Amino acid sequence: MVGLFLAGCAADAESGDRPDSPASTAASGGTTTSQPTASVPFVLPETCSALLSLDAIDAGLGVRITGTTNYVVGVPEPGIGRTGRVTCSYGVIPNADGSSSAPLVQASVFTYDTVESAIDRVDTVVSQGRNAGNRIEDVPVGEYAATIIVSVTEATLVVAVEDRNYAITLAPGLVTDDQLATAMASLAGSAINGGQPATTSPTQTS
Repeated sequence: MVGLFLAGCAADAESGDRPDSPASTAASGGTTTSQPTASVPFVLPETCSALLSLDAIDAGLGVRITGTTNYVVGVPEPGIGRTGRVTCSYGVIPNADGSSSAPLVQASVFTYDTVESAIDRVDTVVSQGRNAGNRIEDVPVGEYAATIIVSVTEATLVVAVEDRNYAITLAPGLVTDDQLATAMASLAGSAINGGQPATTSPTQTS
């Protein structure tokens, strides 16, 4: 199990748009200069739809999954620089004995105190997967470099985006092996895009 995730699978994001700032006028020549802009702080999603919507999962996998969705907020882990975590599990089936099946899809977003901490954590998870003998595959997710770690029990994509990480985990057999990288990159792109399908702007959806 990759060490990045919750119990069962170790790994929405709001966009990091920069707001316009008022222009200032120089006293001598009347020219205008833009003030430096600050990044909008990322806020952990409050619902699973804001992390990875069911529409985005359907679009990424090409199939509709059934079952319930579980939302969990994790605690900070100062030892690795982690300041927050949200994990959503999709396609969970309750059993008669009160237990539940493993999720078909799991999505997580982790926030860190620095960009370097976020990158270091991804590097650590990938190294752990490689050392365990798992298959490692690099795949682009938009402008970001992601890595897929494939074991006998699951496939997990991890990617660092500024001061946060995203992780997507799929149960085995959910998609064919030749479609795995494309499907996982689509889901990760959707999570980075605020939960919506990666080709849709969050501001254009309700």
